[in-house]
Amino acid sequence: MINFKLRELDKIEPWGQEPELSLHWFGLTDGDLWLTFGNQTIYEYSKEAIDYWGNKPTPYNDYQLSRFIEDFTGLFDKIRESIPEEFYDLTKDLKKFQSDTKKWLEINDTDEDNYSDFYFEEYDKLISWTYQRTFDSAHLIGGPWLSFFRRNDKIRTAWETEHTLENGICLWTAKDGSFEMNYSDFIDEIKRFGHSFFTEMGKQVERAVAKDWGQVKVDKERLIEEHQERKNDFYSSLALLEQEPMDKTDWSEIDQLFKRMTSEIK
Repeated sequence: MINFKLRELDKIEPWGQEPELSLHWFGLTDGDLWLTFGNQTIYEYSKEAIDYWGNKPTPYNDYQLSRFIEDFTGLFDKIRESIPEEFYDLTKDLKKFQSDTKKWLEINDTDEDNYSDFYFEEYDKLISWTYQRTFDSAHLIGGPWLSFFRRNDKIRTAWETEHTLENGICLWTAKDGSFEMNYSDFIDEIKRFGHSFFTEMGKQVERAVAKDWGQVKVDKERLIEEHQERKNDFYSSLALLEQEPMDKTDWSEIDQLFKRMTSEIK
């Protein structure tokens, strides 16, 4: 499900400008990332996009993997909450729900310059359950949006990946879609990724500590400390997925708003 390849140490660019160059744990996580759900690969650039850029060595998203981990694990507290069946069914076609809510907003929010009370008290409350389980990839051009919705022992991953560059080229190979799997398998896949990633990053840190960096500032003691801290943070977040949520969503209020919206946009 979660695939990666760290960049070779000698190919990682230090941060800053000479003579003020430095490198830290976050920078050492530079590498390729791609996600596979069924027959779709998220974060895989289209051949046309790769040909257009001309100098991209791999077809995958190349960035600091730590950014993905921070964004993804930041959702775990909400992902672990099982959502009502009615709303889980909506995630089969999340775009329709989003389109309906925008239509509802346009009907009730006529102030073009400022957000109205309706926006905050009705519209935002209705859609809150979706964005609380979603992260974007704003650090990337046309970055995908990924959402995760659990219903008891199932979880659906939904994504928005269809982005076209100004020259008309489709950026990613994946089309908008979704994939359902067992919740226990989802957790197992994340555990597998965590074990692999922190094992490889441990080796990366060892190589960085052994290397002579010359004028590049590298706090080697801090690298070792931060690696352990990041690893502990990851597994603390992972443990949330197997626990009951502390802050539960008020689904009755959301249901009332949904029914109101449905009647008003007919």
